Amino acid sequence: MLINEKIRLLRQQKGLSQAKMARQLNMSKNGYGNIERGQTNLSLTKLKQIAAIFDENLMQLIKRHDKNIINTMGNNNTGTQNNQNFCSLFLASCPCPKISQLECDLAKQMLINIQQSNKIKLMKQLNELLMEKIDRIEADKNLSTQQITPLPQ
Repeated sequence: MLINEKIRLLRQQKGLSQAKMARQLNMSKNGYGNIERGQTNLSLTKLKQIAAIFDENLMQLIKRHDKNIINTMGNNNTGTQNNQNFCSLFLASCPCPKISQLECDLAKQMLINIQQSNKIKLMKQLNELLMEKIDRIEADKNLSTQQITPLPQ
């Protein structure tokens, strides 16, 4: 199950409307709808807000969702600051610090894997587009070479 599908399911189970979720997240209804349709990258801050609304552990929202990009880069944060911010957010929601730190490390690695997987997918798509463009250029080149061939006298 994708994270956006899980968010939709949890919202429905809690009996909340999209409009109410949007208000609680301080965003437009359309913006929230984009989250549920998987048309937006979620920040960790937004995930934490959603988890709080559902009274859910942040880890449960991101667990086993390897088909979505989760935007871990905040406003002008470096990767190190961002990892610390993520751990702070995560540890605040977990009662046992030792286990929580391990889960935090695991969650960070999961996020990195998700991002890398999606980067690879995007690079493959870009490669396909470039190959198609090369094929078109070569076809145009062959066509123009054939058109320039002088007529026999």
